[in-house]
Amino acid sequence: MKKIIRYLPLCLVAAPTWALTSYVAPTKTLSKGGSEISLGADYFKTANRVDENSEKVELSDGEGFDRIQGIFSGSYGLTDQLQIGVGALVRSQKSSYGTTLNREDSTAQGLESTWVKLMYAFKPVDRLHYAVEGTYRYKPYSNKELAVGETSDDLVLGDDGTSYSIGAGVTYQSVSKNYLTVRGGYSKPGQEISDEIYYQVEGALAWDRFALIAGVDGTYSLQRDPYKDDEANRIRFNTGSTFMYHQMNSERATAYVGANLAFANNWRAEVRASQTVAGKSTDVGTGFGFNLVRRVDKSDPIKKIDGSFKSYDIEASIVQISPKSGYVKIDKGMADEVEKGMVFDFFDFDYMGGNELIARGTVVRVQSDNSIIKITSRFKKNKPIKDGTLGRASFRRGR
Repeated sequence: MKKIIRYLPLCLVAAPTWALTSYVAPTKTLSKGGSEISLGADYFKTANRVDENSEKVELSDGEGFDRIQGIFSGSYGLTDQLQIGVGALVRSQKSSYGTTLNREDSTAQGLESTWVKLMYAFKPVDRLHYAVEGTYRYKPYSNKELAVGETSDDLVLGDDGTSYSIGAGVTYQSVSKNYLTVRGGYSKPGQEISDEIYYQVEGALAWDRFALIAGVDGTYSLQRDPYKDDEANRIRFNTGSTFMYHQMNSERATAYVGANLAFANNWRAEVRASQTVAGKSTDVGTGFGFNLVRRVDKSDPIKKIDGSFKSYDIEASIVQISPKSGYVKIDKGMADEVEKGMVFDFFDFDYMGGNELIARGTVVRVQSDNSIIKITSRFKKNKPIKDGTLGRASFRRGR
């Protein structure tokens, strides 16, 4: 009966809980045939502006700007390392002018852009995972250009003109499934504005059902505004009270925090809060977002691991290794029903799809909360045994 009780938690883990994914790192691609769809919305409200010298430009009484966006995207795994994605962004925004008693509003609504994105993930090196990405964005509108002295009630919808970007990223995944990602690349955000460098640093603490996220993303201008030394001939638009569109060498840095919740089977809900903390020729303000995601990864590495371990009853991690890797200590002992002579298989796996049997060993000494295992077989000599390597065994000795 005691062994049945011991085995029950592993049965529960092998159930649909394995399919739950609370967090997906920005460098992770879908496996071949996998898919993801996402529907989200975000809200931004301007608190003040900063000019090209990072000097604050306060909103006057009656001025304001707020924006709501809806985002739809879908991705598909063409191979185990190559992913294609498409998406669309719909925007509605309002700019206010004048005074509190005599205020006028300009608005703009419509499809802001559609895009296609390719991402290729290289095979991981230890716990580092690398990817390259490229995005092409089409904007199906043109903002109305204004002559000197001309006014218009037509607020711009954004920075018009097609845009594109290319970049790379790297993610470190810890033994406890926490993540740190750094991304960056080159971007051409639209016509008649400077190209720029985009960047992101994001950390996540992830559990099966829940994840906490924090990060910073932003852009750095390459100072190539075509009218930097020819301000008199700059094309003019009705940008309202915002400095977010068609500005000189715009830059921004935005900090954000968030939380994810995995539920049902393959579903994930995400919430975010953000604050622009620095910039040039942009708005400073607060944003909030929500995203609903359904991800079906047909070759989900968690499911692969689950399938490989269905005949195992106990799980342990290596906590110490002898100098020549001939013996290892694991974090389970007599209290967990580990017995002398029990055979442990050790696996190297990661969230990019790797799942390989790298070694096998036999328990030679058992203490209350740890055990010593002699490594008897090495199957992948190029995959080192290290702290945190996962081992599993059966109660049936000599499996």
